[in-house]
Amino acid sequence: MTIIRSKFQNKTVLLLISSIFIQSFSFLSIKFSTMEEGYLAIALLVLSFTFSMVRAVVWQMLLKTIELSKVYPYASLVQILILIYSVILFHENVTINNVIGLLIMLSGIYYMSRKDVA
Repeated sequence: MTIIRSKFQNKTVLLLISSIFIQSFSFLSIKFSTMEEGYLAIALLVLSFTFSMVRAVVWQMLLKTIELSKVYPYASLVQILILIYSVILFHENVTINNVIGLLIMLSGIYYMSRKDVA
């Protein structure tokens, strides 16, 4: 997080973290909707759509404070939350491919967040 803080303002960091969590909640709502039927499934899909709309507004606010090329690599951090949710909430297994994929993403984020790159 020190890399993020040294590069961005506090407002930008808050918007980025909010965007990541809101997007993950949207994904969770979709997942839960596939496990339900009837009105509850529809309500969960509407909730997911609502999260997506809120995330779009937050993302636009974020882009007003920083360039897209500097902030976009951090959007993939949502994948870490999704993996954590899948293990805790849905009791899914973490495979070696999941771990390797996350490590590749994290190394890419680290590389793109270095001062000499951006």
